Amino acid sequence: MKHIDKSTRLSNYIIDILVIYILWIIVSLFTNTGYLNVFLLSAIMFLYYFLFEALTSQTLGKLITKTKVVNKDGSKPHVISILIRSISRLFPLDWLSYMFGNDIGMHDLFSNTILTKKN
Repeated sequence: MKHIDKSTRLSNYIIDILVIYILWIIVSLFTNTGYLNVFLLSAIMFLYYFLFEALTSQTLGKLITKTKVVNKDGSKPHVISILIRSISRLFPLDWLSYMFGNDIGMHDLFSNTILTKKN
């Protein structure tokens, strides 16, 4: 499996967070919950990552950068691993864990998954 550098991970994060914020704004407009509804943002973030990664092992950011989520042995992650991974992303400092820490993020560590190049 090919090592994914931090710039690719940052690209994934920026693309995904932009999509999540756009979805949040659209849903907020139709639900009249306002832009400051953090619970709604968290729910959209969780569903975005969980549904995309559970169904395809990729988010929009990963699709663009040609990366995907796999188990450490290279196999497709089970739904429970994706669930753990998606919940872990809700911790506010998760994104810092891979930008300034190890090569894996907190969500990778807790779910025993890694990011790799898609074949």
